[in-house]
Amino acid sequence: MVMEAPLSRRGSKRAGDLAPAPALVPALSAIPWTRIDLDLYEVAHGGAVVGYVEVVGSVFVALGGTRYDRAVEVSQHVTFHAAVDVLVRRTS
Repeated sequence: MVMEAPLSRRGSKRAGDLAPAPALVPALSAIPWTRIDLDLYEVAHGGAVVGYVEVVGSVFVALGGTRYDRAVEVSQHVTFHAAVDVLVRRTS
């Protein structure tokens, strides 16, 4: 499954446009993520990489860590934004 979203860079306003309504997940609108491969997204918080979201079938796997080759699975979710939220909350 591929997220139908434009490629974005950290700090891009377009990445924030894809976040759910602020009433549902307030912190998510400020989270920059970057698509780095067909089924892989890098998540940054506070200017540093906090983890990755890998799409495996219909599941979004949250991987915590600054390097993909050493990242550890944190959790699995049915929505992309839930996986991103878990990674950001781990650093707060």
